Amino acid sequence: MAVSRALAYSERLGGLDGERNRSALRDLLELWYLKTRFAYRVPLEQVVEVIMGYPGSGHYWRGGREGSWTKGENPRP
Repeated sequence: MAVSRALAYSERLGGLDGERNRSALRDLLELWYLKTRFAYRVPLEQVVEVIMGYPGSGHYWRGGREGSWTKGENPRP
């Protein structure tokens, strides 16, 4: 869930437009990370690492720390 929320936040703020920069993405997500109650359970660096590997629209993160990007639409409860 942390990756999905961080990805949505990044996309809303244009953090994934153009060439991806790890440092810029980390800076962009830092405020989100500090304000998100559950995010402290997942190190920010891990979230940034996963999002840096985002293959693009039509994929979602699945499987926690050992997960991977999965093709398709993110299932909603």
